[in-house]
Amino acid sequence: MTSDTATPATVPGERVPDGAAPNVGVELQYTHSTTPFPLPVSPDSGPYRPADLAIVLTRRASRPIECGPVTVSVPVGDGATALASGTAGMTASTDRPGWNTAIAESGRVTFTPPGGAVQIGKENGLALSLSKVPVNRTVGRALLTVSVRWRSPGETGEDSWNEETVDLPVPKFPPSFSLGVLRAAPARIGYGGSVTLTWQAAGGSFRLRYGKADILVTGQDSYTAHNITRDTVFHLSGTSTSASGEVEAVRSVWVTVDVPDVVTTSLTVTRSIVTDRLAAPTFTAPAFTATTVTHRPELSMRRFDPRQRRWSEPVRLPFGPAASPPALLVHGGKLHLVFRPYADEQLTWAQYDGSTWRTMPQSPGRAAPAPVALASASTGLVCAFQTPDGEQQTVTSGNGTSWGTPSAMPAPSGGAVSFCWDGTALYAAMRIVVSTVPGVAIYRQEAQQWREFHMNPFIPVVGSPELVLQGENHLYYFRSLGGAVWTRWRHKADTGQLNWNTQKVNMKAAHDVRLATAGPTLYALYPDSEGVLHLRTSGGPSGLSTALVDEYRTLETPALTWYGDRLIAVGRAGACPP
Repeated sequence: MTSDTATPATVPGERVPDGAAPNVGVELQYTHSTTPFPLPVSPDSGPYRPADLAIVLTRRASRPIECGPVTVSVPVGDGATALASGTAGMTASTDRPGWNTAIAESGRVTFTPPGGAVQIGKENGLALSLSKVPVNRTVGRALLTVSVRWRSPGETGEDSWNEETVDLPVPKFPPSFSLGVLRAAPARIGYGGSVTLTWQAAGGSFRLRYGKADILVTGQDSYTAHNITRDTVFHLSGTSTSASGEVEAVRSVWVTVDVPDVVTTSLTVTRSIVTDRLAAPTFTAPAFTATTVTHRPELSMRRFDPRQRRWSEPVRLPFGPAASPPALLVHGGKLHLVFRPYADEQLTWAQYDGSTWRTMPQSPGRAAPAPVALASASTGLVCAFQTPDGEQQTVTSGNGTSWGTPSAMPAPSGGAVSFCWDGTALYAAMRIVVSTVPGVAIYRQEAQQWREFHMNPFIPVVGSPELVLQGENHLYYFRSLGGAVWTRWRHKADTGQLNWNTQKVNMKAAHDVRLATAGPTLYALYPDSEGVLHLRTSGGPSGLSTALVDEYRTLETPALTWYGDRLIAVGRAGACPP
């Protein structure tokens, strides 16, 4: 990735951010760029050379603001601090329709929104363009002055308006100065690898900066950097000196390192380590000294749009560190989440209505830091958990606000319980051990008692099985030795103990597979052998398509369910067991 910036020479090259040169106001961030870059002055004689300017305004905070007219003052004149020789031929526009523009001879350009005001947020900024600006003939540094009238949404009256003003520097270089695009080959390298930087530059002094390195490269057009162990931004800065002072332009390029070092002399965590990106490449827990740091991951939520086949970025949930993997389910039109927090043995129960999470006042019960499970049955919302004493229990909420009396249920031989309600009965699948061989057991609840419904000790099971109803079939996925994934299914009305179909699925999973259904479609979320999450979509037991969730590694598969028209995944992702 390459980017360009033009800055005053007082700003060190290593501090130049990616992209065009940004300036930060109180309410907005302003990014500006010039075409051409670097911007040359016009020759001593002949017509003035035109340039284009772009200014992008974006909101700094999450809440939008209402903006009125925006003015950009372009300094006009012949001196070093002026930019344009005049305003004849200049044009102005925005990336939003309906805006009016006016250019005064003084260089003041006014952008007026339709209706007098518009909202600007973090994701819907405003781009201003000035075209055919005749650049004067004097090397130096001009300042574009941007003024924005703004107020909070809902405020009225002339007194409600505020004004924010920033100055954006625009260096002007001699026509003989040039600084071509900085390129890196390869742009992605292995740990400790080398990268060759190439460029074309003339008419000034040039330095290459990265990390702690600061290398004079004037007269060169390439440089090879060795032993790169982490993602690195390389900056090529060029300076030109004239009677009016020194100006600087910077080209940048980003080089990515596979499995990079994270190097720091000191790490201070004021609250907790919050990440779903933490995992070691060999699937061993990251090495921490127990007396100095505790990894307490928080929960994050992703959404998947099946029409666009796209996942959203994970968003941290407002519950604090989670000591257990969460359970996730839709019941009564709401999304329900249950997990064991770090600070308390009482399970946390929360509901989501599509916009807001609400922590419920009553807990399902006291639990160990072990996996929990949820089911939506005819009796209400059912929760399974392990008590601090090691007993496996279930408890039901019939009204969606409080819980009944817990009762005992069969316990898995490690791992989690997976519930499935098929419209007539509640089933629970779990890992069990029969004669030292781990297998799958499925129990059916009848008259408040759990009875063995299915036993599969034939294929050694690793981790926890996942049971769902796909169409009219009971179906479960489980992992065997080496990460191979198997599925077994049968019609829900079939009562034969051995009438299960078995098939090996063409996938390998580093952790348990999580399943969700929407009609006949089955979604399977799992980390591959390298810990990268994938979503497999199928209309039957065999897979039809697989999509990458993201490129980050994880040690724990998030919980998965279907809510509205989206898949929802909530998990600790890269969490290490507490």
